[in-house]
Amino acid sequence: MTETTAEDLREDYLARLDEAMRGLPHGVAADIRGGIAEELQGLDASSVAARIAQLGDPVAIAREAQDETPAAPPFVVAAPIPAPEAPRPPTTSTRGFALTAALTLSFGGIVVPVVGWFVGAVLVVLSPLWRTWEKVVAIVVPFSVFLLTAILITTMQGFSVATATGSSSGTGTPPPIANPLLPAWYDFIWFGVIALGFVLIPASGLWLLWRLRGRAVR
Repeated sequence: MTETTAEDLREDYLARLDEAMRGLPHGVAADIRGGIAEELQGLDASSVAARIAQLGDPVAIAREAQDETPAAPPFVVAAPIPAPEAPRPPTTSTRGFALTAALTLSFGGIVVPVVGWFVGAVLVVLSPLWRTWEKVVAIVVPFSVFLLTAILITTMQGFSVATATGSSSGTGTPPPIANPLLPAWYDFIWFGVIALGFVLIPASGLWLLWRLRGRAVR
């Protein structure tokens, strides 16, 4: 019959202890196993058997250790904090507002004469999608051309009337009487200015639309 050695007794007891302490925290189980292994180290078979009898059943050791181990606090998964919503850009910064402004500048004066154009100019100024110089070109240039041409025609018309009045009051040959049914020379210029406005003002708004292409919303 094979005699059981001290090493066999020690390894068997430690194996049963490991199995019993499987549910304990790793640090607690390692400390208990290390302490018992140290106590059994270097003893002969009879001494190991006596010490094992004093230590008792590994299941009882594991249960006692479990009772003395403080319960771990429950693991709480924190609810994810929702990311703050990005602030919506103001209405004047949207592409839709810019499109409305350019189209109003182009054709608002046709729908509502004069007032419609001024409304479109204000909308264009409020939109940040165009640079300052682009707004100046689209608003000031057509307005300046129309205004300067109107001043020039008015001045020439007044000069022509004054010349005709001076000639009629002299002693020379009286000027020919103008036919009211036929337009005067300055009437043709006025028609040209109106036609220029019908071309230049819509073109300015369409030019803004062309400048807007591919431009990112701020």
